Amino acid sequence: MPTYSMTNFSTFQTLLQQVCAMLNLPIPTDPVGSSDPNMVLMKSVANLASLEMLNAYEWSQLTKEGTVVVETLIPPVAGESNEVAFDLPGDFYRFIDQTQWNASMRFPAVGPVSPQGWMTYRVFPISANFTLTWQIRQRQLWFLNPPAPPGQTFKFMYLSQALVQDADNPDLYKNVATKAGDTFQLDGILMTLLTRMKWLEARGFDSATALRDFILAFDSRIGAEKGANILNMAGGRHDYPYIGIGNLPEASLYGMRQS
Repeated sequence: MPTYSMTNFSTFQTLLQQVCAMLNLPIPTDPVGSSDPNMVLMKSVANLASLEMLNAYEWSQLTKEGTVVVETLIPPVAGESNEVAFDLPGDFYRFIDQTQWNASMRFPAVGPVSPQGWMTYRVFPISANFTLTWQIRQRQLWFLNPPAPPGQTFKFMYLSQALVQDADNPDLYKNVATKAGDTFQLDGILMTLLTRMKWLEARGFDSATALRDFILAFDSRIGAEKGANILNMAGGRHDYPYIGIGNLPEASLYGMRQS
């Protein structure tokens, strides 16, 4: 059986040392603990680079599945639809589009519903027999007219902001690197190239070549990711009609999508 020995460019320390080598700067033994202005700036832009990478793409290593059992928790208000709120996962960043389903009924959930549509539904109660109607506000996941216990299961996929694994506690994930051994969950090569580009940019140096290198690597990396299936607009006996009134982001009381 073969053995492997590979350098991990994703730890905070190794990332900073690699960027220093690319910039022809002195390579410190402890870049994370260094007070040198160049290193202080590099530490800041490295964390900023990871957040920009999070915004740039739906990375497979940061894609997670979530589940909420939706049921009535409080008595409904007379003459209005009931609503109930649930906490989002602690590492929640944003939903992956078109992944929100009522797993109990095997039907897409309707949302996110706009504030205007939500108030319409609140005044004119709607049934939740076939699907779940949802929106996000105040960092919580809200459902309209939740079913009675045992409820229905809302399943979804989301992008996690748990970008960094802690050096001392492998079960602790966070969104900012602070220790030498903290490990970024994103691609090490892309992190190195983007950190170099952002450091040059922050110092006022020419960053055009560094930006080109990053874009080429980024395009190559995301091109290797598996894309989403093409949605079926017509449907048939053996195909689920993914584009239909049942799973449009929002539907009016008359079954037509609101503009």
